[in-house]
Formats: sequence, structure tokens, C-alpha cells
Amino acid sequence: MKIIKYIFFIVIFIFLFNFPGAAQTASKKLSINIFAELSVADPAKTVQAFADYCESVGGYYIRKSDSGISLRLPAGMQSKVEDLLKENGTLIRYNINTEDIENEYLVIQKQLDSRRRLLADYNRLIASANFSSTLTLEKELMTVVSEMENLRGKINKMDNEYQFLRLDIRFFSEETRRPPSASSSSFDWINRINFYNFIGGFYGK
Repeated sequence: MKIIKYIFFIVIFIFLFNFPGAAQTASKKLSINIFAELSVADPAKTVQAFADYCESVGGYYIRKSDSGISLRLPAGMQSKVEDLLKENGTLIRYNINTEDIENEYLVIQKQLDSRRRLLADYNRLIASANFSSTLTLEKELMTVVSEMENLRGKINKMDNEYQFLRLDIRFFSEETRRPPSASSSSFDWINRINFYNFIGGFYGK
């Protein structure tokens, strides 16, 4: 029984070691989402060209079709995106949405740190508890471990959000006839639509 308990302690120690504290939190975290429409000679060929370029600069694509692509680029490339699009076709629409996720990140990190301290407390109690109480403590401890895994998953997702901007591009053939901008509509309610949020449903998060 002691051997099992020692193994259990080792597993928990490794788990704690792999959960860094809030000291590593970056000072500024922004989630950047860009939507663009581009008129090109060959949409399908251009989609593949963007996929190849994205990977060459350390990014990755989420999904692609013959008429569009959703990809992730290093956040530091934000200032280059518009010029990159213009170099590859006629830019019809360009919409950027930036959200500060720093406060939410810090809240989750504090919750994780709290669970981390609780986990260490449970570990110390188990070391001094009798057999019957150890089983109860181990159950509570595993609940904390599960909560920590969930919080860590959220942090990893947010880390990706600020390290990689999201770029959704929809391509049109240069032969396709379409209005250059929805703002030319005679219906005022159409002009007030946030087009990025609207089209975001097509690509998904």
C-alpha cells in the first residue's frame, strides 16, 4: 500500500511541476481576427498558394475549400496582412476585429494557481492520513486535477489566440460580377451589418 501511495505522490509531483504559475503571464494579450474578400484570377490556385505561404512563415491553416481559406498567422504579421492580400489580387473587403483577452486570461490563471495550491495541500494531507481518510482525499484530489486540466486547456487555447492571428479569406474569380461593397446598398440596415461576424458563421470558430 505504501508503494502505491508513493507512486501516487510521484504522479502528482510531476503534474504540479508541469503547471507553471502566473509569473509567466504576458503583459498584453490580444485576439486578432481578420476577414477579407479577394478577387483573383484562379481562386482554387490562390487558396493553395496561401496555404503554402502560411506554413512557410510558421503558421497553419484551419480549413480550406476552392473558394476560401481560414488560417493562422503569427500575430506579429498583422501589419503585413493587408499588403499581402493586395499583392495577390484585388482587395474587395478588409475587416479587422481586435479583442483584449488579458483580463480573462489572468482570471483563469489565478483559478489555476488556486487549484495548484489546493492540490499541494491535499498531497500533504494524504501523506499523514490513515487509510480510510486517504481514499476520500484521493477522490477530492482527482477532482482538483480534472479542474486543473480544464483550466489549462482554456489557457492553451488563449495562448494560441494571441500568438496567432486568424485570417479568413473568401476568394472570387475576377470574372465574377458582384458589388464592390455592401455599403452601396440602398437599404440602410444592410449597411449597418458587422460583416465579419456575419460571415464568421460560414467559416466557424
